[in-house]
Amino acid sequence: MPSTTPHPTASIQIVVPFPPGGIDLILQLFINGLKERLCQDVTFINRPGGTGAVGSLEVAKANPDGQTLLFASQGPLVYQPQLNSVGYTALHSFVPVCRVTSTPSVLMASGNSGINTIKDIVIASKAAPLSISYSTPGTGGLPHIGMAAFSKLMGIDLTHKPMAGAAAAIKALKDGEAELIAEQLPTAMALANEGAKIIGVFATQRLSALPEVPTIKELGCDLSFQSWNALMAPANTPSDILQRLSEACLGALIEATPTMNKKMGIDPAYLGSAQTATFIAGELDKARELIRVSGL
Repeated sequence: MPSTTPHPTASIQIVVPFPPGGIDLILQLFINGLKERLCQDVTFINRPGGTGAVGSLEVAKANPDGQTLLFASQGPLVYQPQLNSVGYTALHSFVPVCRVTSTPSVLMASGNSGINTIKDIVIASKAAPLSISYSTPGTGGLPHIGMAAFSKLMGIDLTHKPMAGAAAAIKALKDGEAELIAEQLPTAMALANEGAKIIGVFATQRLSALPEVPTIKELGCDLSFQSWNALMAPANTPSDILQRLSEACLGALIEATPTMNKKMGIDPAYLGSAQTATFIAGELDKARELIRVSGL
């Protein structure tokens, strides 16, 4: 019986189901470490569409030989399949290689919006419903669902401005086309250095990196959610291939930790294949509840 392990000369392609300038920036920090440990060429390609669903489906249909992988966030894995008919599910169409990162989400206001607190949002929205807008990387992702839930729980009406990816959503905030955005912490810290303001944290307790910023719960909105990224393989990928990939990822992430910390302000949040599967199952339940609250 032939070995299930890919031949060292075979190239591994990682599909990132979003436009450039999003989670591919994280992948770029450890992809060279993967190449070195696997002794194979490892490349990535951006396949945007359907808020991550198009590229994710491509990988779900790929041969389970370890040569086509998916690097995705929670949006296409646990939110899109519950909102739309996407042709795959996280638990049945994929098997995890590993979790890579997990970071809290925060609420930001653009620097020229005049918004400094949650109270400012409520006052402005009550006075003129839909006058305050928030940008997102697309419809049906966590930033959209989280902000829709925030609006419902606060009893206000905000305008959703879906953009073509994370980079476009951030640009809309910078350009003043949108007043608000829900962002993961590393990106938010970078934006804060460029004039945007972090005004709330979607976490159960204040963050050590932002001790002065209140949680959304403190401000009367019992809401928390996190952003995470995982490397996934098609379902039925042999266990020896998964183990080889997972071990290579662990080594690559350990090596990349100083760079990730310096460039993005985060440490890896590695979980192995089985642990990631358990984690995603729990995230599906949380996503179901957040979607219910959002009204979407």
